[in-house]
Amino acid sequence: MVIANPAASQFTGGSHRDVMAILNKRFDVSAIWPASGSEASEAAARSVEDGASLVVAMGGDGMVHHVAQGLINTAVPLGVIPVGTTNVVSRLLRLPSNPTKAARLLTAPSPPVVTGTAELVLDRGATVSTHHSIFACGLGLDADIVIRADQDPYKKYRFGSIHYASTAFGVAFRSFPKKRPHVEFTSGDRSSRVSAAVFQFRDVYTYFGRLPLTLSDAKPDPMTALLVERLRRRHVPSIAARVITRRDLEAIPEIEIWEGVEKVEAEADPPVAVQADGESLGMADRVTVTWVPDSLRLIKAQASP
Repeated sequence: MVIANPAASQFTGGSHRDVMAILNKRFDVSAIWPASGSEASEAAARSVEDGASLVVAMGGDGMVHHVAQGLINTAVPLGVIPVGTTNVVSRLLRLPSNPTKAARLLTAPSPPVVTGTAELVLDRGATVSTHHSIFACGLGLDADIVIRADQDPYKKYRFGSIHYASTAFGVAFRSFPKKRPHVEFTSGDRSSRVSAAVFQFRDVYTYFGRLPLTLSDAKPDPMTALLVERLRRRHVPSIAARVITRRDLEAIPEIEIWEGVEKVEAEADPPVAVQADGESLGMADRVTVTWVPDSLRLIKAQASP
């Protein structure tokens, strides 16, 4: 099953036809262009029930995120045809950026890589929802950045990582410094009251093109959390410089790094914005982030380019 997003920035009808022709040489292929993220997740889950051996997300990171929701804790692997703006997942998997080359890889793939995901359970009033993040998630600052970036879809599609970077600096300098700590975080015997948190569980954490970012010198095992008590405008340049050069972020006042995180519980008053894989999940009063090992199968490149 190929689940495609025709609104993705690099999607064309011609590329979709080429991908389908390549995959048809090996598979009995069906295709769907869902009208929403939830429809994409439902299509992926239905494909598993119908006996699909492979489900392919053709789009950007948003489409990959939604398709993956229907494949969590199943034996059916996820293939990716990158036609989005930043394509973080495809870069982490070292996939070709060309859609036809990525499709050819899927016709002779290496065995799927079994990996973990971060499970987010959100409570807002009487509503509870569950989501799984493939490469990054966060509460507060980066969720606000995602919301603001999505408000101008033309710039998002046209300028990609540059738009995210400019939006990030805009939020960091203008609106977010006004927020006071209102989220109580707890993980085991650790607790902290903060305004934002970012979780890293892959080797790099980035929305900014090919620029690799990390939150800590140590690799996530399984997750690393960066907690921001208050974001002061005067600290933003230092934070940006340290992130880019991979220097110790805990040297910045009012920032903590928690390593070796398996589960975090957060209670927010007022509610806090939440994002996963660059997709806004809305506002929540309570959030639980849990590492779920071996929950997703992915097709990656056979060798690094």
